[in-house]
Amino acid sequence: MKILITGSSGYIGKEFINNFSDKYEIMPFDLAEGSDILNFEQLDAAMKGCDIVIHLAAIHGPDEKSNFEDYFQTNCQGTLNVSRCAVKNKIKRLIYASSTGYYGLENGIPYVKPIKESNPVVSQYAKLEDLHCRDCDLAYSTSKVIAEQILANYGLMKKIEVIILRLAPIGGRPGERWAVDGISLKIENALNAINAAVISPNELWYEAFNIADPLDNVDISKARNILMYDPKI
Repeated sequence: MKILITGSSGYIGKEFINNFSDKYEIMPFDLAEGSDILNFEQLDAAMKGCDIVIHLAAIHGPDEKSNFEDYFQTNCQGTLNVSRCAVKNKIKRLIYASSTGYYGLENGIPYVKPIKESNPVVSQYAKLEDLHCRDCDLAYSTSKVIAEQILANYGLMKKIEVIILRLAPIGGRPGERWAVDGISLKIENALNAINAAVISPNELWYEAFNIADPLDNVDISKARNILMYDPKI
């Protein structure tokens, strides 16, 4: 199986390559190596002959150096480019690394508990007086919602299988914030979930899954039942 990984030089990308390069033919694609998801021609050339795309490239988490326009360009326009290119190249399945930030799980933003895939997003429930966050916290959360909606346009119309993995904050990533309200994800469980999405025999045109360590306040039953996600404690 030939897999293109965007954001392959990031923490998750590197770990996935280290753990699965003997199982899959992996094509790295990362801005650090001169490959830009905003460059459609580069993406098109890199995807040729691939079976699956794992889309990790993004501005990861709230960053005070980034404004909403930055998030939109990278996380949303970049995801649109990846989606269009995947359809053009007849990729079987696109796996997208979303975030529990989709639900507003960031400092200073209230969120609905427990976290279930059916929960509303911030703009559907939060009032102005409820928000005590920075611009970048809300911009990051919003960018994940928009990116998922872009992918929905392709998955729900059966143009490409789309699997959304809403990853909890991962520990150990350099410079990354670690756990909000105790909600966290070990890197080995993140890799477990991504590989489960790669090998799933189910036809999944557009499905979103919460991916976290076993916790009381995050419902991961859908991932357990459909992807056979088996997180280690």
